[in-house]
Amino acid sequence: MDINTSWVSPPHTIGGLDHIGTQGPCIMAYSQLLPGITNVTDRARYYSFYPWVIWSYHKRELLLDDFEAFLEIYRKADCLFTMIAERHAQVVGDDAARHGPAMVGREQLNDAVRLINDGKSVRLSTYSTREESGKRYFANKLGGLGQYYAGTLTQLEILAVIKRPWLGYTHERGEIIAAAFDESVNGSAFWAAVDGDIVSAKTLDVLQDFCPCCMPQKHLERDALLDILFDRKSAFEAEGIQRRKSLALLLHWAGTMQDRAFSAVDEPTFRSAVYTETLADGTAWHVPPSLETTRLAWAYYVRNDLVSIAMQKTFAIALRALAMEATPPSSIEEFSSSLANLPVVSKALKQLEAKNFDALCIYLKSSAPALSDSLDDEHELAWANTRVYKERQQLDSEPAFLASVINVLALLHVRDDQDGLPYGPLNIRAEQLQDSPINLMSFRERCLRWRGIGLSAVLEDLICWVLETHLQVALRKLRQSSTATFRIHPSERGIEARGDIPIPAKTNPRVRQAIKILWDVGALAREPDGSGELQVTALGTHLFESSHG
Repeated sequence: MDINTSWVSPPHTIGGLDHIGTQGPCIMAYSQLLPGITNVTDRARYYSFYPWVIWSYHKRELLLDDFEAFLEIYRKADCLFTMIAERHAQVVGDDAARHGPAMVGREQLNDAVRLINDGKSVRLSTYSTREESGKRYFANKLGGLGQYYAGTLTQLEILAVIKRPWLGYTHERGEIIAAAFDESVNGSAFWAAVDGDIVSAKTLDVLQDFCPCCMPQKHLERDALLDILFDRKSAFEAEGIQRRKSLALLLHWAGTMQDRAFSAVDEPTFRSAVYTETLADGTAWHVPPSLETTRLAWAYYVRNDLVSIAMQKTFAIALRALAMEATPPSSIEEFSSSLANLPVVSKALKQLEAKNFDALCIYLKSSAPALSDSLDDEHELAWANTRVYKERQQLDSEPAFLASVINVLALLHVRDDQDGLPYGPLNIRAEQLQDSPINLMSFRERCLRWRGIGLSAVLEDLICWVLETHLQVALRKLRQSSTATFRIHPSERGIEARGDIPIPAKTNPRVRQAIKILWDVGALAREPDGSGELQVTALGTHLFESSHG
């Protein structure tokens, strides 16, 4: 028998994200609640601009079988769109947030616009080049479409993969929104600028109608997009209904915030409102009955994120303690027991004034801040907000802080509606959570196991659970992507900590992007000079009233 011997290279080590898999269920939750809007689809007008580019290119009948030629023209168009927005912001001089933020390649193309503002001309090809250079606007060959918007526009059936590598527009939606966009802009002047390659201030000023700030006034285009986002033609079934309800909930919340103190219309304030049913000034938020299920689903998302942050904090403290061990522990179980029974940890646990987990939960039922009192330092929202600040990591990284983690986990257990499903109205089933062993289902089961158990034993079990889960998650990532994200390495000497210590992080539930899109279409607005908070407009009120029934 022939035997061939060869070397096997070690897997590539990367920093990685979500080292214990606790963010996965959060992503499932907000993906259900805001389908069609993602963490990278920040500007509404790209939903119509990109279909228009493809539709208009086809109309011009330019080498429809030459993808490389299309890429050259497309990348120039992508650059020009961003440059128009940046130039318009400086010419108009009003609220800059309406124009350039989150436009594709903005950082590089700002340099081009500065040159233009100084009276010079620039070549689009200098920035649209696919070759590596200090001026290339984007590495992805399809720019912002390929990097950010293609998946979403395909999901919404605005675009479709017709024959790789080509993306085409759909006749049912893509053609409609592209034609509406075409009605609102000077397309021939835009393509003349792309073909001519040389761009000046005059070029950009003639094309100002392309700026994203103009969308509220382009009613045909705006309404075509609103038909999709709010599913006004009932074309998207359950996903369309849920997106409409989440957007309506955002509009209702923003409307109730008007003229109140602490009335920032932003993602952290929305998190607090859906979780506590309370507005920032402490008054109750009365959600319409038709939107209550949606609010509750968002509350379960926030709850999962809070559990995730607490578990990440446990992981960070345990890693730091493991890295300081003079002799590697022989096993995770040995290390967990040693850490949980350190004198400083035992002293901190005694300060919770509870003999066991049950007693701690009973104590918290009567002494913890009310759910509505989110500004109290002992509230779980305030606790989690503090944990994600980088500057706090050294202040609460000592083993004794694990007592605070146990306390907040007990509080989250007290808040749990034991008679309801762990994920409430969210459609998240046990089989979907196989890659995320720590989730609201397993957390509830774990808390029930901790009944009557002393706090040191609870902490020992928690540390062991988190570290074993990390190994399970890292092994899965190694199998799926051949990349190593291990922060714990079992070896002949024992278990050792490797690499940096991850900072606990919240997930991004797409709320910031949804608010920006509502602003872009004119459902939200603020003073022209950018002062004040976002307010619900007449259009926003109409969209809410027609969407929440």
